[in-house]
Amino acid sequence: MLTSLKLLSTINKKLTWNKARLKCTVSLIRSLIKNRTVNLVIASTCMTDQTKKESEYRKAQRFFEKFEMPLLEIGMFILTSLSKPKKGWTLAMDRTNWKFGNTHINILTLGVVIKGIAIPVVWKVLPQKTKRGNSNTAQRIEILKDLFQIMPASSIYALTMDREFIGKTWLEWLDAQGVPFIVRIKKSHQVNGVGAAKYRQQQKLKSSEKVGIWGLNLYFGAKAIQRGRDSHLYVISNRFEAKEALKIYKQRWAIELLFSHLKKRGFNLESTHMTEGAKIERLFGIVTLSFFATYSWGIILSMTTNLTVSEKRKSIFRLGLESLMELFDKREGSPPSDDIPIESHLSLEQSYYVISMVNSKPETA
Repeated sequence: MLTSLKLLSTINKKLTWNKARLKCTVSLIRSLIKNRTVNLVIASTCMTDQTKKESEYRKAQRFFEKFEMPLLEIGMFILTSLSKPKKGWTLAMDRTNWKFGNTHINILTLGVVIKGIAIPVVWKVLPQKTKRGNSNTAQRIEILKDLFQIMPASSIYALTMDREFIGKTWLEWLDAQGVPFIVRIKKSHQVNGVGAAKYRQQQKLKSSEKVGIWGLNLYFGAKAIQRGRDSHLYVISNRFEAKEALKIYKQRWAIELLFSHLKKRGFNLESTHMTEGAKIERLFGIVTLSFFATYSWGIILSMTTNLTVSEKRKSIFRLGLESLMELFDKREGSPPSDDIPIESHLSLEQSYYVISMVNSKPETA
């Protein structure tokens, strides 16, 4: 299913994998979208109409066990299918985690923020021994070095990060690489020798002046918020003054939305029984491609069709997911959706990729 030559030729332009791997990849993408789960027992049931379910399940298992998936090629595929913003890419870094049995699974993820959502471009499963699941400086530097293989630091407009991603060595390294960053800090962190909360109360510096934090000279910004136990948001930046830093930092929420879509709102990532880091990283690659196609299709629908009142209330992801689920659920004899206009702000290649998925007829294995 969903392994037509049209789709294969489209992704083959940027994914230099052999034909068998590509066919299995697009079959898994279709299955994840149709079944809304990464559980291979369920996902493998509709990978093809021509072979036994048990055979497809073993094929999917071998795919994740044996295939040394070039993960950076997926990141490059994403980036070259999108139009880079004029100012450069805004990035969000965060970690998603869950537990399977006694195994804690933590995936450090770095995504580009597009239209209010983050799309993963590099990711890394953290080792079990990682303290409290949090990433350390070495792991963060490693994932940034991976990013630099597909995106130069000069193309980064801003890297947004939550309170986990602090530390003098880490922030010094980012600044030395020329990466503009905005990171949230705790109210107890020292700013010019006093806690951030107290400093905000007695602040007399202009927003254009830098302050001392961990021996670094950085911009500091604060604003009142109504969320949870925190009354204020505190951020620091090496490039942006207070007002601009606070404005850009709001885009970090895009990666939280991503994780919710990859989990219960979308593909139920936590339902996997995989625990080995390499396998999970490969699975995350397939989920990323599935999400990219689904969200792209939702954007196309929102821009080119007359949505009903109920459809307008749905998120872009939900709109695309439900539409593709319906289209993929049609039998092989159903007519293709070739009357859907492709008038959107997406790049032609990206639109063609998604339309190809919808219009591709199933073929035998």
